[in-house]
Formats: sequence, structure tokens, C-alpha cells
Amino acid sequence: MKKAAILFLVFLALSLFSYTVRIGDTIRIEVLNRQDLSRTAKVSLDGTIPFPYAGNIEVAGKTVDEIAELLKPYVEKVVKDPQITVYVVNYAPMLVFIQGAINKTFDISIYPNMTLTKLFSFIGISVDSKVDFENIQIKRGNVVATVNLLPYFYQGKFENDVVLKEGDIIYLPPLSDEKIIRVLGAYTLELSYEPGLKLSNVLSKLGPLDEKYAEIENAKVFVNGDIISVNLLDVISNKSDLELLPGTKIYIPKRKENYVYIQGFVKNKGKIEFLPEEKMTLKILLAKVGLLNEEVENEGIVVINNERRINVKDVILGKEDYNLNVGDIIQVLYEPFVINVVGLKGGSYTLSYSEPRTLPYLIKKVGISSPESIESVEIVRNGKIQDFDINTLIYQNPSISLEKYDTVVVKNAQENAVYLTGDVSSYVSFSLNEKITLQRILAKVGLSDYRKIEKITLNGKELDFNKDMEIEKGSILYVSLKKPVYVTAMGYIKNTGRVEFNYDETPDLKTLFGKLGGLIIGPDLYYTSDKVYVIRNGQIVDTLDAQKVYKGEVNMNLENNDFVFVTEKEPNYVYVFGKGMPNTLVKFKNTESFDFKTLLSKIGGIKEGISKTVTILNGASKTTFTWNEYTNMELENGSTIIFDVDTENYVFVVNASGKPNMFYLDKENTTLYEIITRTEANKAYKFVKLIRDGSEKVIDISDVEYTLSFNVKPGDIIKIIDAPQNIAYVLGEVNKPGIISVNEGTTVLEAIISAGYFGPKAAPSSVYLYKGGINGEAIKVNLSGAIKGGTIEENPKVEPGDIIYVPSDPFKAAIDWIPVINNLINLYNNINGLLSN
Repeated sequence: MKKAAILFLVFLALSLFSYTVRIGDTIRIEVLNRQDLSRTAKVSLDGTIPFPYAGNIEVAGKTVDEIAELLKPYVEKVVKDPQITVYVVNYAPMLVFIQGAINKTFDISIYPNMTLTKLFSFIGISVDSKVDFENIQIKRGNVVATVNLLPYFYQGKFENDVVLKEGDIIYLPPLSDEKIIRVLGAYTLELSYEPGLKLSNVLSKLGPLDEKYAEIENAKVFVNGDIISVNLLDVISNKSDLELLPGTKIYIPKRKENYVYIQGFVKNKGKIEFLPEEKMTLKILLAKVGLLNEEVENEGIVVINNERRINVKDVILGKEDYNLNVGDIIQVLYEPFVINVVGLKGGSYTLSYSEPRTLPYLIKKVGISSPESIESVEIVRNGKIQDFDINTLIYQNPSISLEKYDTVVVKNAQENAVYLTGDVSSYVSFSLNEKITLQRILAKVGLSDYRKIEKITLNGKELDFNKDMEIEKGSILYVSLKKPVYVTAMGYIKNTGRVEFNYDETPDLKTLFGKLGGLIIGPDLYYTSDKVYVIRNGQIVDTLDAQKVYKGEVNMNLENNDFVFVTEKEPNYVYVFGKGMPNTLVKFKNTESFDFKTLLSKIGGIKEGISKTVTILNGASKTTFTWNEYTNMELENGSTIIFDVDTENYVFVVNASGKPNMFYLDKENTTLYEIITRTEANKAYKFVKLIRDGSEKVIDISDVEYTLSFNVKPGDIIKIIDAPQNIAYVLGEVNKPGIISVNEGTTVLEAIISAGYFGPKAAPSSVYLYKGGINGEAIKVNLSGAIKGGTIEENPKVEPGDIIYVPSDPFKAAIDWIPVINNLINLYNNINGLLSN
């Protein structure tokens, strides 16, 4: 073998000194002072070119000097002592073929004396590429040589470099796991092993390590099945070092983050981080973010995780504090003190914390200083009326307290008028001698359709608004209107969204699904509507069978802000593995028998020559049998069917989407980390279920240290079972509303794409991003460019805990959607948990 390699290298060296013309080359022939004989010609497929007095003459395989000599006798027929020059104008492509870790071709025709190391520079191969540089193979004709380029990469030695030739096949062996050094955890890095590589060399490639970000004092080195604890500070300070072996893995734990999310009336919103030495208290948090103004400082309220409420002022004065936990969601709320004035000087007035919140002060604030034109002043609170004398209010300044959102009616003595409060707030005036009647009042305020009215009261007595009656001047009428009933329906139905029931419609499930196009029901469908959940005030008040609702056998009346969710009935399914069989997830239609014979018909039967020994794994049970045409059995949902596979040498993996695969264990001590890596599972997934020897175990694969030390065994079944750790909600008019995984760079548009993209009724110009949760800051995002093909001006990033709501109505404000979103959140936090049990 060594002799063949030496001969090969000698052959390569000799090829440097001459170039022979090839098919496809374009050559130039110049005869001095004879333009009629000078010409440019392309070498044809038969290796010839046309030339005067010679016809088609073969030039392929000859040097340019040889071609000049070949043409000379023909030129001498017409030119004495001709001077002939031949050279190549354009070279035909000279391809070399790169295979293995990289698969591509490269044209070396325009690069004279192209060498292997030069080729690496052109195609971007470096010392960090996952290539086994020690065993590169070059095939030329029937000769194969192995080249070791490690000395070139690590010592700058060119002795083993090779000049390439057309047709060479260069095989770059992929670097096996045993030759890769990996850094995991807070920092990630992969590099090729080289003899003498030390831990300090790896750290130098990582660059400076941040002690606040990583626990560099608690690193672990996994080598040959051993776990070595290392303080990297000692390595950095040259107090210690460790020589590494091929396949070594270095785990640097990420330091636990201390952070919370805060929204509301603060200067700095979003994710707020605490230094390791900082106490995570509410008082320190408010100091870090800053409050918007003195009103918030004095009358704001802090809400922690939608549960605990604390006055901002008590926190600032040190009367109360709260120890925060990582990931807490904090909202700082503030509502201004607003009073509605009807009549003279009517309007809405805001009283700051420093202003007296009394009726006399309000009278002065609105600009009433003289009692002559005022008949009386009345406070309407919760439908009750209190009457006050204007002279007393102006001149005696009594202490009459106001409450937030009180209505104050200022009656004008000279006006022939009445005052409406409640759902209709209006000052209704009449001509001096005009008779005031109830139906005239309603006509003046536009309430001509009495079906909209719930009730009208005067001095606590309910009036019959269908009958006209005279109303005394200066009366205060309290008007209650019938409210539309709004119900939101989501889930597995033909259309989803918020449905409005007018006062003349019956709000029930039958009408709801009729408005939305109906349930998805059909005998030949894989997926159908299953359960109908009615959620009211965050609680499930009823669960109905979708089939019975569809047939009209059951129905239910709905109330305002009810949320209806229809679950999807998934088909029965099994996982299939085996030699000569498709590794696949097999689903059954609703009308198909869920048994072994039906399974065989769906996968095309057991092919001839394949053993009929079958193993069925279902949770902790294992059944093995030999199938024949008379054998049949009922299957259990989620079972694993294995057709004649040597379970002594395979592990079986089912990814999060249900796709099965199997991996041959070609070495001892294969770790769970290696198997998960080979499946290319999303690193955000947190748990797998391991089925071994009839027992089940749930493993947290985010614990990299444990995953690296846990060895799988032949016959193990590994299922990725949960949703990603970092989640946000995408709700509303998207095709797949619910929970999605987010990473550091996820944007609103990317999140919507993850949720199946915009639905047909979506209003992409009015997408709302609620930072940190439903009570956080609502950011309106215009993504209409994603639909119309235009530019997207804004596309903010999404963080864990955020909520994205895609509405159907672009004209509603963010606050209008909060009842709908609250129901959706209750759904995905409560109902999905119910369904999984």
C-alpha cells in the first residue's frame, strides 16, 4: 500500500509539467503574416479541429507544441519556413468531484496547478470543518491514495499536498463523534480532536468566560464514561489543566438567571434582570424600572402574577414589600379618578391625588361660582340619587366625598330639560312651552327601537317605556340598555371567531355553530369535532358531545363573554418499525376497524421473505407472536408494532410530531444525549419518556449533565412527549391557535407563521402583542405587508409569556379583546390539562 501511494504521488508530480489539449478546449492557431491560415477552433467531441489542406485533424491529447508540429507540413505547402504558434484560449471545464462530508464539483481548468489545500480554501473547508483530515482519500483512475493533512492544518507543513487532475474523486470522511470535542451548556463549540489537545486550548477558542452568565467553577468533563469536575478558573489561571481524549464533552452549566417581567405604568418595561448580588424584592424592582409619574407613585397598584395586589405607595414608604421569584409577571396599574358631569359644564373631569375629591371642590373646578342659575346638584351613584343645595356647596363648603366614576348632574333652573344617566348619558332640552314626555325623550336621543331597552327608572321606580307619559322637568332618568351577547368559538369547527347575538337572536350553541358554518362531522374523516366545552368566567360549565349537538339532540343557552371550544377527535394510531417495513405512524379513519389485519392492509402487508414474527409494545406490556392469515387482534392506541427487528441492538425513537425511527447501537455506552442529537430533535423540548423492560420513566433532557451520563440500552423506546419550555400564546384568527415555542430571536410574524399563519378572517393590520401577559402593555403591530406582499415596518420580538392576538375586526382597541383572550388563556391552561389526563 505504501509503495502504491509513493508511485501515485510521483505520477501526480510528473503531470505538472505538461498540459494536453482536451475535448471542449478552444485553441488559437496563428501563422505569422498569414491571416487566412490563422484561426480559432474548438476541439470537437471526436477530438479533432478543421484546418486548411488537412481536413479534420486530431489534436486531443497533444500539447500545443505537438499540435504546431502536426500542422507544419500542411502550412509548408503554401508558406516557406512557416512560424506557427498554438495556445489555449478557453479551457473546457476540468471537474474534480468532492464527496463525503461535502458533496460538490469544482472546475480547476482556470487554476493551473490546483492543489488539495488550495481547493479547501476555495470551497471553505477549514480546521473547524467536520472532516477527518487524517484519512482523506483521492481516487485517480484505478489508483486510490490516502492523504493525511493534519500536519498542514496544525503545523503548516505542505509535504502531503497533492496537485489535482481532471476527474479526481476526493473523499472527505465525515469526522466521527469519537474525534469531535464538544462544549455544551452555557457555551457551545465543536472542534476536531488533535493529539495533545488540552482543556486550556479549548477555552482559548471560546474566548472570555462570563462568571455572571456561566457557572465556570462547576464545569464537568465527560471522557471515556468518567465525569471529572473542573473549576475552569484554575485552568484559566494556569493552576491546572487537563489533556483531552477523542470524543470528550465539556459541560459548562448556565448560571441561573434572576429576572421578572414587568408591564404597565413604568418607564422600563419587559424582562428585568437582577444581578446575583441583588435582592429580588418588589421595592428594588420599582426602583430599577422607575414609575411614570407622581399619580402612579401615590395611587398605583402592583399586581403580581394576577393574584397578589399591593399599593405602590406602601412599597415606596417601606410599609410592605414582596420577595419575587424568577419569571414572576408584574403589572403596575393606575386608573385616574374620573367624574362625569351632566348638564351645565358637562364633561369628564379628572382629579389628581393632590386635589380634594369632594363635591364642593368639583363645582369650583368646573367653573360654577354663582348659584343663581343652578336649581340643584345631584350625585348619581349605582342608580341612587343624592340631592344637594347649590348655595350650601358654594358658600359653606361641606365635606361631601366623591367616588371614582360618579355622575354629577347640575340642573339649570331656567332650562326645560331632563337628564339621562346610566347607559345613555345625556342632557335632553325642550322648548320653553314644549311638553316633556318619555317617548319624546327617547326620540331625541335616538332610542326609537324600544327592543334595545332593558329598563328605565325614575326615582327608583321602573317605567313602562312602551307607553308614553309626561315627565317632570328636571327629572333624572336611569336608562339600562340590552347588551349584545358576545360569544367566542375556537377549535375544530369550520370557522372560528367572536359571534355577536343581537337582542332579537337566541344565544345558544345551535345558533352559534350555524353562524360559523357548522361543526366538522363526517364518517370518512380522520379528524372530527369531538367535545364542546363551554367556559364561563374561567370555569368549564358544561361539556357536550359534538355529534349530539350536530344532530340537534342537545343544545345549551349561552351568556355574554362565554367561550366555546371544540376539541379535535384524533384517530387511533400505532407506530410501526421493522426490516423491510416503513418506519411510520399509521392512523385509522373513524370508520376503520382498529385491529391488526386492518393495519396490515394499510401498510401493504408483510412482504415475501420477511419474518412474520411481530412484537407489540404498549406501555409496560410486551406481546410477541407469529402472524398468519387467521390471526387478528384488537390494537391499543399509541402502541408500538415491531416487525422482526433485533431489539437487542436497536433503540426506537418517536419524535414530537409522531414520526418513528430506529437507531442501531454500534458501540457500548451510547448516551441519551447522542441519541437525541442523532434524531435532530428541537433542543427546546424538555422531556422524553423512556420505556425499558416494561417500565416507563420521564427524563428531563434539559439537564444536559444527566443526559450525557445516562446510557441507553438495546430495546429502549424513547418518546419526546411535551411542548417546548419557552412558550408564548398565539390566539385569534390564525390557523393553529395555541401555544408555540419561542427563542431569543422569534418575532411576531414568525410566531404567527408557527401558529399556521393568518386565517381567512384575520386583520393583519391590527395584530396586538401583549407583553408579559394580558395585563401587560399592548403593542399594535401592522403586518398587512405580509399579506399584500409589501414591506413590514415593524415586527417586534416575542418573549416567553407574551400573548399575540390576531383579531378579525381592525377597528377595535386592544382593551376590547381582553375578555376573549382571558377565555382563551383559561382554555389553554385548563382544558388542555384536562384533556391530557
